[in-house]
Amino acid sequence: MKLRAGIPTIQEVEALTRDKLFEQHVAFNQAFLRTHGSALRKYGRHWGRDPLRLWSRRWEYPFAAQQVLDLAARASGRMTILDAGSGVTYFPYFLCDRLPEARAVCVDNDRSYHRQFRRINRNVPHDRVRFVEASLQDLPLEADSVDAICCISVLEHTSAYERILDEFARVLRPGGLLVLTFDLSLDGRFELAYPQARELLGAIGRRFRAPADFDPLAELQLMKTPAGLLSTDHVRRTEPELLPWRYPMLKGLHDLLLGKGWTGGFRSKSIYCMAVDAMERAS
Repeated sequence: MKLRAGIPTIQEVEALTRDKLFEQHVAFNQAFLRTHGSALRKYGRHWGRDPLRLWSRRWEYPFAAQQVLDLAARASGRMTILDAGSGVTYFPYFLCDRLPEARAVCVDNDRSYHRQFRRINRNVPHDRVRFVEASLQDLPLEADSVDAICCISVLEHTSAYERILDEFARVLRPGGLLVLTFDLSLDGRFELAYPQARELLGAIGRRFRAPADFDPLAELQLMKTPAGLLSTDHVRRTEPELLPWRYPMLKGLHDLLLGKGWTGGFRSKSIYCMAVDAMERAS
């Protein structure tokens, strides 16, 4: 199954969850959780134990993995993959399992992840996943040293994303791949509302090259008529256990104090996914 860039539809997500592509992720992730459950306990308490049981990740991770695996099929030899804002999940290990010559660098600014990655890596039969504690605005990586970057639902939670995109452009080799996903606020109350998302797409377009058959701004327009799109509104009606907000009343009070009005701790969101290429360096 080929996963389309842009905003996924409900129909596409339902088709994916019935497809063998999704089954591969689920099987690997479940085995990963069984083997490394104790190492992931602290991370799971904060972010959720199973990333494939979150409303958007069940699309985002397979989408990102497919893009990287397609790149690997077109190339040869070793590959370096940056998982930017990685958290601690099965995802980089899944990629390295599918790509025996690949190495993954997981970058996040949470120092507690050092211990979790060390514990996981003691029980992994290779040393091809490593963790680096750093800010995405100042990556401790050499220029042109990375073949692919996956940045999954991170930029909408950061400041100075143009600086992050500059860093991505610096460390990616010419022709390298950047896979990005980010939240869209359907009611405009949180990140990313339509004007912010349009601005982000412009910043991406100034640094990277989208496929010729993909119009990022035309796809963004779909969020203005979200019927049929994957959204937290739809998930709340059909599979509310996939929503991440565990204490909605407390979150609603927090939103009220921030001047957002009464939200009940709910966010009306969709997700945008894209893959773009690094541009050739100016001579």
